[in-house]
Amino acid sequence: MALAAAKDLPQLSLLDALELTVLVARKDPGRHPRVAERWLLRYLEEDPHAMIEEAALAASSLVALTGSPTRRPLRRYGPWPKERLAGVVNKA
Repeated sequence: MALAAAKDLPQLSLLDALELTVLVARKDPGRHPRVAERWLLRYLEEDPHAMIEEAALAASSLVALTGSPTRRPLRRYGPWPKERLAGVVNKA
């Protein structure tokens, strides 16, 4: 019900999205990896100054919410678009 309600909102804050991710981890662990992946991607998109250590900590914390690692690759959507990759390389 919480996921359906969140979809009806115009914009969910990053903090609210994280709270929803924690709720999904507790109530529906099978759905958690997908929800956690979306939250992590959003975090990285919204914080252009995020360091790799912060991203690693966030990712490991999300995995720890269910107590069991996912068995599928974290990113199964194919390679990053060239324009995103160019933006990452240009920032370095």
